[in-house]
Amino acid sequence: MIYVRNSVGVEIRGQDLVVSCLQSNLSAGVFTHFRRILQYRQRDRAEVQKDLDQFFRESRASRENVTLGLPRGDVVIRHLDLPAEVSDNLKQVVSYQVQSYEPTEEEKYHYDFVPLKQAAGSKRIQVLLVMVKRAILDGHLLLLKSIGVRPASVTVGSLGLANLFLQAQKRPDGSSAMLMDLAPDRIEILALRGGRLLHTHEAGRAADAGWRDLVVRELEVAAEAVKMGPEDSIDHLVLSGESAEAAREELREAIPGCELVGRHVRIEMPAQNLSHLQEAASSIGLAFGGLVRRPAIKLNLLPQEMRFRQTRWAYIPSFILGAIVLILLGALTLRGTVQERYLLRRLQRETDALKGRVESVQKLRADMKKLETETKYNEGLVQRRDMNLEALRELTAILPTDTFLSVYSNKDGTIQISGSSTAAPDLIPKLEKSPLFKDVQQRGQVFRDAQTGKDRFIFEMKLEK
Repeated sequence: MIYVRNSVGVEIRGQDLVVSCLQSNLSAGVFTHFRRILQYRQRDRAEVQKDLDQFFRESRASRENVTLGLPRGDVVIRHLDLPAEVSDNLKQVVSYQVQSYEPTEEEKYHYDFVPLKQAAGSKRIQVLLVMVKRAILDGHLLLLKSIGVRPASVTVGSLGLANLFLQAQKRPDGSSAMLMDLAPDRIEILALRGGRLLHTHEAGRAADAGWRDLVVRELEVAAEAVKMGPEDSIDHLVLSGESAEAAREELREAIPGCELVGRHVRIEMPAQNLSHLQEAASSIGLAFGGLVRRPAIKLNLLPQEMRFRQTRWAYIPSFILGAIVLILLGALTLRGTVQERYLLRRLQRETDALKGRVESVQKLRADMKKLETETKYNEGLVQRRDMNLEALRELTAILPTDTFLSVYSNKDGTIQISGSSTAAPDLIPKLEKSPLFKDVQQRGQVFRDAQTGKDRFIFEMKLEK
């Protein structure tokens, strides 16, 4: 398959380099190649460079779109809470904040920042600030240069994982997720809420220690850091890293809802790369950030003077391929236009032939509509007809001879009668048995008339339509 674009993510993972390649055509990214270069610091430079050269040769990936992911322990991450008034001069304000973290000239930082998404009308700005000491970054870049790698962008490896997760999600504001990157000797947690990175932390793990207590402790620290209340819940707990599957087995009973990151990866991959998905997740996220135009968290710790800029000649193959695609699309569009014109002429001829029949059908439809209107009118007349005669005839047949009515009224189908009878309570079952009456109810109290010796009653009922 021919791919239009490609990107490589290089993660410094302990003493190893984890390298992943994403390639994209006009549809979506594909995780095509993976390599883990063990002990790259201790091995001979030429040998490591040979491994990398083979990777780029097999993947046919460009060396000009490489994103480097630094270990979490090499960087300083701060969340700044600033007033909204500084938004017009945010870069300068952040620069002052960075200077406050630099105690001496020798401990200068390279840094970058990104404003986090805020609620509408908020009077504060939340800023994610990432810093790395110049000496640390320069050491990494010098070593990578010696093995043939010159990154175009430098960020934190775990931020690549966050980008990979966030880009695949369409979550409502306020939803939360905990991402965990699990290596044999360490754990790193990232707390996300509403698409914002609110907390990161890395902790070591002893060789003989289990995962359960460590994971629970880090979750408690993260929940406290992001100020989760008792009513709040973690929507997703996602595990990645080479130890993710083993940790999930151990956590299955304590935290049954934990998931592997593969469930949230929306990229294609060949079957042979599926087994590398967990350990490659962060490097895939780094490559993904170099492939898309707007990743969720876009940071580059390289200073401006060291950032790679493509020459105009580098775009020529893309322009040529784009021109070919446009020509093919134009041909397809023209073909469709010709077919549409032919079909329109054919449909016009068939329409003219059926015009007489259509007019007859339309006339029949108008007649049917008229008859339907008349029928509905007649039905309305029947429903509104006076039922008093039937009601009085039914009462005459039901009520015993010792019962006399003094009042009869009918208001919209609700009949009320009052009168006297020897045994008034016995009248209700008789009225309910009538097919003409329903919902027979007694109104007021039945009392004995001292003069006549009969019960005085008031009943109410509804007419059955």
